[in-house]
Amino acid sequence: MNAREARAKIQKENDELHRGTLKKLQSRITSPKLLRSLELAGEAGASGWVTATPYPHLGFELNRLEFIDAISLRYGLEVMDLSRTCVCGKPNNADHALSCSTGGYTILRHDNIRDLMGEICTYAGLKGVETEKTLQPCPDEISFHPSANTAHDARMDVVTLGLWRPMQQAHMDVRVFHANAPSHLSTPIEQLYRRNESAKKQAYGRRIKEVEGGTFSPLVMSTGGGMGSEFKKVLQALAEKISTRTMEPRCEVLAHLRTRLRFSLLHSCLVALRGNRRRIATTSLFNAELVV
Repeated sequence: MNAREARAKIQKENDELHRGTLKKLQSRITSPKLLRSLELAGEAGASGWVTATPYPHLGFELNRLEFIDAISLRYGLEVMDLSRTCVCGKPNNADHALSCSTGGYTILRHDNIRDLMGEICTYAGLKGVETEKTLQPCPDEISFHPSANTAHDARMDVVTLGLWRPMQQAHMDVRVFHANAPSHLSTPIEQLYRRNESAKKQAYGRRIKEVEGGTFSPLVMSTGGGMGSEFKKVLQALAEKISTRTMEPRCEVLAHLRTRLRFSLLHSCLVALRGNRRRIATTSLFNAELVV
């Protein structure tokens, strides 16, 4: 046995030991929310923010309150000093804050991931990268799934050339869901990813294949930082292309991409916890006549 094989054997034994210890600890936990939180924290890339070296220019930083809130979200703990009632009128807590559409924070976290994926595609050397690209109209002779998006002005979050094959358009659409929501706790996390991926494919899959002539990949993430299988495939393909261009090890590139995405998502979730959801009146300012 050479040194590499010996290290691999030791790593495998340590992994098995840690998995066994984790299962013992999980068997003692009676809280479904804590169990789900630990499951989410154990997903690939979900804990990247904990061990990342602070790089402010990349957004790899948290202030004191943000760090405390992030730890509370990570372990499903109560977030301190939140208002008891949301602007929408419902009781407020962390789960509600991450799901409530009032204030536009659910759109913000979606758009952050969309824009970052566009940047990553560009950095990977892909051509024709576009965000929010309008799709071609659906012809009447093609029948679509009842839940398909056949709107004339439907748009795709990220479109690029050459991700899978040269000169082939790759279409990607983002969805972020809150896996710790009370309605999701009884559903296995992998099933939640598949359900959201399936919904995206029903909405766009055939339209992209038949009308656009390209491929479609749903980019599904949970607020805990984990990713669906389709997102993982896309990220692995991008990491391979970046590794080829920069001569950096593929595993390090993939870890860096996951950390970038994790911090982007984490910042938008933290803003949703304490951000203002009320609109500031601007009528008097913009409707007033300007006197020169």
